[in-house]
Amino acid sequence: MLVALGLETTDEAVYREMLESPALGVEEIAARLATTSDRVRACLDKLFELRLVQESFETPGRFLAVEPAMGLQRLLARQHAELMERQRQMADSQASFLRLFAGTGARSSSGGGVERLVGEDAVRRRLQELARDAVREVLTFLPGGPRSAADLRAARHDDGHALGRGVAIRVIGPEGVREDAATLGYARWLTRQRGEFRTTASLPPRMVLVDGVTALIPLDPDDTRRGALCLSGPALLAPLLALFEQTWERAAPLGPPGAGPAHPLSDHERALLTYIAQGHTDESAARQLHVSPRTARRTMASLMDRLGARSRFEAGLKAARLGWL
Repeated sequence: MLVALGLETTDEAVYREMLESPALGVEEIAARLATTSDRVRACLDKLFELRLVQESFETPGRFLAVEPAMGLQRLLARQHAELMERQRQMADSQASFLRLFAGTGARSSSGGGVERLVGEDAVRRRLQELARDAVREVLTFLPGGPRSAADLRAARHDDGHALGRGVAIRVIGPEGVREDAATLGYARWLTRQRGEFRTTASLPPRMVLVDGVTALIPLDPDDTRRGALCLSGPALLAPLLALFEQTWERAAPLGPPGAGPAHPLSDHERALLTYIAQGHTDESAARQLHVSPRTARRTMASLMDRLGARSRFEAGLKAARLGWL
């Protein structure tokens, strides 16, 4: 299970041996795992760095495995911090695009191009053209506060035509849209039309990417009324596409009507996810929570659906990344 969090198979095997048999020394662990003492020591170094083992207070120089729940929590927190840092770096890259190209309409040497669109009307026209010509997918960052009625009407019009042609639409908005009736209404409408809408606490500036070949980003992220840059070409779009996919992965699905705020876990749901993340089955988690296995399975299925997770472990990982645990 811990391989998914960055540990190699041998690292996890050493950790499990230390949990099951705390009295074992390096040579004994190596013998049990049919490996070398040097390999076990290398694993211990990595486990110590990840704070999954710690030095004994009673016997200096000897290492003890950290309790699994705490160890997993530390690993998830570390991964979450690394994920947020990568997103920050990619958002900085997007800002660099804006600074680099805001004052130029020059062609890119990679065969792509940069076109400057001045004013809201020019941007609106280009968005309509892109929606009309989209063939495969439209990806959108929708940051900021509540959207105006005009913006939402235009979005429904453009998205409706694209969805009718079979174009996939994915939108990421801020968590605040769950509290704004008009914007939430658009998001609900989009999901009913087979589009997808997710929310996240940290969102890069506005961006629209169409079919992986064209992108619109604002001239000024703080004042989108000034205009936008229309980018084309793989060298310019590759980092923007990567930024969207990374943000999408950690964003929370909108969920069914009545799902509540962005952190919708009850104490019972949080406890269930914690037990599952520790490696419990639905049945053993149910025993810990003093509920029936059927109730645990039903609750877990609901949580997986709300988190967009394909497995129980992935649900625990996503919940931790979103700060729900």
